[in-house]
Amino acid sequence: MLLDRSFRRTLLARLLLSAGPSAAAALLVAAPGCGEPAAEAESAQQLRCFDWFDELGACLDRDAALEEFRTIYRPCDGKDRELEKDTIVSVESDATRRDGACCYEVIVEENTIDCAAVGRPFSLDGHHLTAAPRPAEAGWLARATASGAGGQQPSLADLTDEERETLAGGWLRSALEEHASVASFARFALDLMAHGAPSSLVEAAHIAALDEVGHARLGFSLATAYGGGPVGPAAFPMSPAVPIAADLAALARAVAEEGCVGETVAAMIAAEKRARAEDPAVRAALEVIAEDEARHAELAWLTVAWAIGAGGEPVRRAVAEVFEAAAASLGRPPPPGAEPGGGRAAALATHGHLAVAEMRALQGAALAQVVLPCARALGLWKPAGAARPAASA
Repeated sequence: MLLDRSFRRTLLARLLLSAGPSAAAALLVAAPGCGEPAAEAESAQQLRCFDWFDELGACLDRDAALEEFRTIYRPCDGKDRELEKDTIVSVESDATRRDGACCYEVIVEENTIDCAAVGRPFSLDGHHLTAAPRPAEAGWLARATASGAGGQQPSLADLTDEERETLAGGWLRSALEEHASVASFARFALDLMAHGAPSSLVEAAHIAALDEVGHARLGFSLATAYGGGPVGPAAFPMSPAVPIAADLAALARAVAEEGCVGETVAAMIAAEKRARAEDPAVRAALEVIAEDEARHAELAWLTVAWAIGAGGEPVRRAVAEVFEAAAASLGRPPPPGAEPGGGRAAALATHGHLAVAEMRALQGAALAQVVLPCARALGLWKPAGAARPAASA
């Protein structure tokens, strides 16, 4: 899959500024694919249950139980993040009854796809936190901007109730992720100050947080339009003490994961969604999001370059490990599960919603065509068997 060529070239040029003109020119001509097929994601056997009342009779057999689990644990439907952390790959035992439930030994695989693929996550102890949704007044709905984003309503004509529900859920998930990004950039600014970063980076972090407020408003507005009722975020689940990066290597690692990888991929996916969207309100929103995420990605790469310059080899090694992990994620199959197909998938794409398998393919393409070439040019990653290029001064 080849990503939007114009946006890809523009983003590469911006991200590779610190690599020098010759490195940027070479990569912009070819932008080669990178990485080797990875091993399958790690699996684990667990006991999982679903509610089953006596009136329904005997528990389901293994095949039917797998379909039931895939209905419950469906990735990226925007309804329950807790039920989207895992994918149940197979059912390994017959059922046992436990307190009104049918329980099975199942093989579980972590769902590593970033369903929303927008915004910078707020991570705590390895988990991405978001607020819960709640019915809301206009406090988190978008205001009209000069670009037209927020001043239009999407067309609901020709959408079925099921399609509207899917779109409402998808845009709600996106909005909650963007809302969490506000907190993430606030913490990022504190991290920068705690480690003596220059004022330009601190200023850019605060500007990015304000961008994310706007993205969240756009998402909640579209979720409201498709869902038929105003929706916004509940209180953000902030802990009393927000941890700051322990050292410069930890800061750089987090920035590489969340920014150099996460937001670079997010910018490319937003651009792809914009290219496929036909609804004017959706296109206007995605235009803003794609451009802002590109600037946020640029901020991440600039921050990593500063951190390596300040902290030396320990910081460089920490960042390089992030890109090795990103390369290892290429080639993993998308999580199984029911997804809209055919005409319905095409209709949803015109409103900015893509299926899980397509999102995974876009993520892989963004890694191979943008993230890893940038990392390679900066001496932070090399394909298997290749000599590592010298790091830029």
